[in-house]
Amino acid sequence: MGLNIPFINDPTPRTFLKMLNLEASQLSLPESQELLKGALAAYVVLQAGAQYFSHSLAVSIFYGVASAAILYGATFYLLRFLKQEEKFVRTLTALAVMGAVAALAYIVLHIIVGVALPPPLPTDRLARFLLFPIIIWTLFMYAFLLRHVSLRPIPAFVTATLYVLVIEIVLSAIKF
Repeated sequence: MGLNIPFINDPTPRTFLKMLNLEASQLSLPESQELLKGALAAYVVLQAGAQYFSHSLAVSIFYGVASAAILYGATFYLLRFLKQEEKFVRTLTALAVMGAVAALAYIVLHIIVGVALPPPLPTDRLARFLLFPIIIWTLFMYAFLLRHVSLRPIPAFVTATLYVLVIEIVLSAIKF
């Protein structure tokens, strides 16, 4: 007898869980503007939360909004260039959800490391070192999703690398 948990039995959350394991693509998602708005909102909040450990609140919010804008713009123009505009909502939704999951993993990791190791130890450096596998996973997830919008494997990997480099490395280094 299976569990009847409405959230898990709904096809959309199941698709997101399959996407985490690289078993489903964004093309399995429904075409929903509401889902896209929710995914982008979660992305902004979680990315800002991940940056809040090492930046001020204003910088963290700027990072969350700017990274969502970069994700939106880069995806829009990439799909326009590929003449795959009909896949925009699903692709951006999937990229935003996977980016939010990566940010949530970083937040949880940072809290665990911060609680396990007292402040005199280099907690921030250790968290950044442990963040590397999360960044690599995000890179492969983005490449997997971009592969399903008519990109060959190498261009999908290069494009995903550019997404991750600009958002996670360049944008997070901005301080004001």
